[in-house]
Amino acid sequence: MAEVSRREFLHRSGIGAGGLLTLSGLSALLAACGGEEETASNSGNGAAKVNPKPKIGLSSSPQASYLPVIAGPIMAGSKFGLNITKSDITTFDSSTTLTQSTLSGQVQIAGQSTVAQLLLIDRGQPFKIFATYSMNDDFVIAGRGDVKTIAQLKDPKVTVASDSPGGAGQAVFDAMLKANNAGFLVDGIPKKVIIESSGERTSALASGDADATVIHIVQANAVNKETGDVNIIAKLYGPDGEPNFMKEAYAARTDWLDENIETAAAVTASVIQASRDLTKDYASFEAACKQLIEEPPPAEELQELFEIIKSNEVYPVDGGLTDERVQYMIDLGKEEGIIETDLTPDKVVDRRVMERALEMVGS
Repeated sequence: MAEVSRREFLHRSGIGAGGLLTLSGLSALLAACGGEEETASNSGNGAAKVNPKPKIGLSSSPQASYLPVIAGPIMAGSKFGLNITKSDITTFDSSTTLTQSTLSGQVQIAGQSTVAQLLLIDRGQPFKIFATYSMNDDFVIAGRGDVKTIAQLKDPKVTVASDSPGGAGQAVFDAMLKANNAGFLVDGIPKKVIIESSGERTSALASGDADATVIHIVQANAVNKETGDVNIIAKLYGPDGEPNFMKEAYAARTDWLDENIETAAAVTASVIQASRDLTKDYASFEAACKQLIEEPPPAEELQELFEIIKSNEVYPVDGGLTDERVQYMIDLGKEEGIIETDLTPDKVVDRRVMERALEMVGS
């Protein structure tokens, strides 16, 4: 896969500060797509067909905490007419390049943070969300040394690493701050650095370049094994977490969805089926992690993660795309100053896909 840096793409494609396509950039991309993408149309005569290999793109490399995003299409997809392998799913270097590829038709189904999907719709881009593959997650706010409380994140001497606005990491961070009644969001932290990858934020915490950050619990545990001084300040999951959080979602261009409901439903059904299969027992979960993830966590950490997934609404075993979750994410985006228009679940979700997917999988 040819890689395009975010800075280079912003310059070339009419995207303004914050990674948003301007109207001229959007028009150019839509014109460039030309209608040559392959589809398995739902229109015309005869029964709707499933395209066995829809073009799926992701904005980040899959991890065990949201394994269904690839375990669904790859391991459960054949049950619903799909024939997808790891090589059929493309991981992009940023949300921006994923969006470009989806608008141009190189990608048909885009998986990224829910807030990023809402941001695109808010700016008038022709997308609809149709599924989630990651609701809650094993994210935590982790500090080192004397940094042990949320209040300390406001200390000008404490360096806090966060994701960029619109990224899943910042949305997760803000959700934990809200759940713990912090009285401020990431925007209000005086000394912060933007590091978009959770792996790189983990390295920053380990090296001392950051005093606190938002990362996965398994990443925090790994740093603690090295340093012995990591404090878990807050958790997204558990009794003090946020039950309506919806971390990641699939979306597609509305014109593609209109012609490919059955294909989108097959992908969604595969994610639901995989979510059910993976949470049945640890052996199945462990085997899938080893098969699909390049560097799965050590066995001890994987077992801990499995218990978190089983005990919390992490995988969408029943679909998960509720109005309550979508509205929570819209409200969070508004509080973050990212969502500007009057979005509602009706405006951002294509419910036809989930309804058909639940018929396929058997709700």
